[in-house]
Amino acid sequence: MTVSMDPLRFQPLSFDCEVLNLYTLDESTLGVELDRSAFFPAGGGQSGDRGTLVPAGYTPSDTADAPWRCIVENVEMRPEGLLHLVQNCAETVQKLAPGTRLHAEIDRDKRFSDLQQHSGEHILSGVVCGRFGYTNIGFHLSEQEVTVDFDGILTENDICKVEDLVNEIIWENRPIRVFFPTEEEKSHLSYRSKKEVEGPLRLVEIEGVDLCACCAPHANTTGEVGALRILKSEKNKGGTRLWILCGKRALLDARAKLGQNKRVSNLLSVKQTETADAVQKLKDEHAALLYEHIGLKRQLLQQQSDAAPVRDIQFAALDADTETLRDYADRLAEKANRFAFVCSAGDEKQFVLLTKTGADLQPVMAALRQCGARGGGRGGIMQGAVKANEEELRRALEI
Repeated sequence: MTVSMDPLRFQPLSFDCEVLNLYTLDESTLGVELDRSAFFPAGGGQSGDRGTLVPAGYTPSDTADAPWRCIVENVEMRPEGLLHLVQNCAETVQKLAPGTRLHAEIDRDKRFSDLQQHSGEHILSGVVCGRFGYTNIGFHLSEQEVTVDFDGILTENDICKVEDLVNEIIWENRPIRVFFPTEEEKSHLSYRSKKEVEGPLRLVEIEGVDLCACCAPHANTTGEVGALRILKSEKNKGGTRLWILCGKRALLDARAKLGQNKRVSNLLSVKQTETADAVQKLKDEHAALLYEHIGLKRQLLQQQSDAAPVRDIQFAALDADTETLRDYADRLAEKANRFAFVCSAGDEKQFVLLTKTGADLQPVMAALRQCGARGGGRGGIMQGAVKANEEELRRALEI
């Protein structure tokens, strides 16, 4: 078998293999069972490897010249076996018939990114366990986010100290050892594990920090993790959930956020270290202007309501908040022999239906429900929302 190893981690990233079976999983997905595989399957909160399958006889240097390739989108352990998920189409079925010899390539960038996150999580879990005695009870690693759940409360101050300590360990470039202990060794070891392990026990040891049962790919040293950032935290089921990023993902995240902060600083003409204060000042100014605007609008509406002639039904559509709608309806109802109906602008209209004459509003509300209105009330006032244009509302109100 031809095998190409990752020179940094001594892990196989390409290999030759043969198709054993091909399974139709659904309309869009086929599962390919190979006679051997170095792909890591999804499990334990982590997504599986991605990669490509090409005809046998190619090497990593000339795979691009292959006449065809099938993309492995994920790898899963299923009742049928270890399945490499590819697109379900007639062409794929023909290319991957049982007995076909293949050359497989694992996506190194995804593998490296995943192992950075996973090794970083082990360092973090070891530090939290050693410092606070909390256990890692949940881990999720996708291409969008990485979360770790602990069974105890971590304060913001705790989190900062943990982050500092984790990064010190990363920069010390401590060795990460992966091994299978003998039964005798196992009886003397204290290691982390979320569940009882059946069969051979694979342990990942980070010198002086953590010893954990784990089947996933890992870095050779903590230095390969690069750095770990704790992005946010929240209380979760009596404990703490942390969102983290390591290595290249942490770099790209910081770069994106720095770019956003740079744009904000340019727009506000302030230093990048002063954007928060500048935004707060802008918000305060906006709030003051909005308060003034609402006050002026209410004065205008008061003048309009005072000048409105008496009608059986008063109708108005305003670009205003719910409180202003209710205030205006209250004023218009003074000049309505039956009731006042005031709604907001837009497709989804908030409305207030109000009477001061004792008129029965239930038939009116029933007519509005024919237009799709939701809501209700009692006495002389009803409120709700409706998706209808002004013409439909006027017909429902018999104006």
